Amino acid sequence: MVRFATPRLAAVVFVSFVAAAPASAQEPSSALREAVQASASALAAQPAQIAGAQQVDGPKRPGSLVPLYVSFATLQVLDTHSTSRALAQGAVEANPLMKGVAGNSGALLAVKAAGATGVIFAAEKMWRRNKAAAIVFMVAANVGMAWVVQHNYRAVR
Repeated sequence: MVRFATPRLAAVVFVSFVAAAPASAQEPSSALREAVQASASALAAQPAQIAGAQQVDGPKRPGSLVPLYVSFATLQVLDTHSTSRALAQGAVEANPLMKGVAGNSGALLAVKAAGATGVIFAAEKMWRRNKAAAIVFMVAANVGMAWVVQHNYRAVR
């Protein structure tokens, strides 16, 4: 029997994709329509204040973080796929924290999405204080997930 491992450090952005429901095509209520019109007319009435407003730029996110987020999210999807494939071929989930959800595709995807979101949220908080630490953190998370994914696909063979 093949032992199959998933990471203890779960992560990703997919919660926004999984949890986001498409908007329904409904007409806005009259109160909402009136509030939007009132806001628009108030903004149009004071263009001098808007034009004179200064935008305060905070610290800039390092350019390498967004690609690291995307690659981490992709690795989470690949981990979910490889886990499902390996389990379908008779492998056993070795991570005791994931054993309960590994057999259920929806639950596995939800856990992976929540974990990925948590890791990305932590990196987002981190870069404001220490940009290098946030980058190293995301590189380490990507390397760890890449190792898990390659291990999972090797278990499938």
